[in-house]
Amino acid sequence: MRAKKMKRLSEKIVDDIKIKILKGEYQTGERLLAELDLAKYHDVSRSVIRESLRNLESLGLVKIKKGPKGGIFASKSYHKPISDSLKGLVDADKVTKDNVFDIRLLLETHAASQAAVNADIADIKYLKSLLVIPGERRKDAKWLQANRSKLHLGLARASKNPVLEVLMESLIELLREYFKDFHDVDFEQESLISHKMIIKSIEKKNPEKAGSLMKDYIIGMRDFINRNMP
Repeated sequence: MRAKKMKRLSEKIVDDIKIKILKGEYQTGERLLAELDLAKYHDVSRSVIRESLRNLESLGLVKIKKGPKGGIFASKSYHKPISDSLKGLVDADKVTKDNVFDIRLLLETHAASQAAVNADIADIKYLKSLLVIPGERRKDAKWLQANRSKLHLGLARASKNPVLEVLMESLIELLREYFKDFHDVDFEQESLISHKMIIKSIEKKNPEKAGSLMKDYIIGMRDFINRNMP
């Protein structure tokens, strides 16, 4: 009975904090009360609060940081449960390169075409800023790869479809895991050329062109990786 009561209390606290985060009462990055203070506020034991925080963290709604600047912070990493499931598939060798590229063709081609329809001035400005590579980073394959991930996520955000954005964040996490050992400067520089063309078509509000260019890019990436990655 005690375990059931603890679970009920924990679930109630999870729901309470989750609603506040989703409604914006807690902003992303805002520090929540410390564990002890949360226990006092909700009139429960610290073990109930710890259970609640574990659940919230698994949902991507809080981040718990250790150290002097640590604490409990509100988050909106809605993709985390999906990302964790996908990582499990990768770890179990259930995901192939073809699986990854099939999903990329579906999601990212659509994201590019929808971005061409819905992107606003701020979106275009942000995407263009990612095309400006500092001189000292032009040969840094890891940095270029991370920058490319930002651009693809930016395209999803520019589509103005929050479901697509969450799926894209999950996909990017999968790509980081699956291709964590793949770093190639020549590929990244070729990618930059393709991305400039894609963003130009988005700026011109040409969804067919944007989608077609993204499809060509992903197919080209698939072929390159199949030639160069075991």
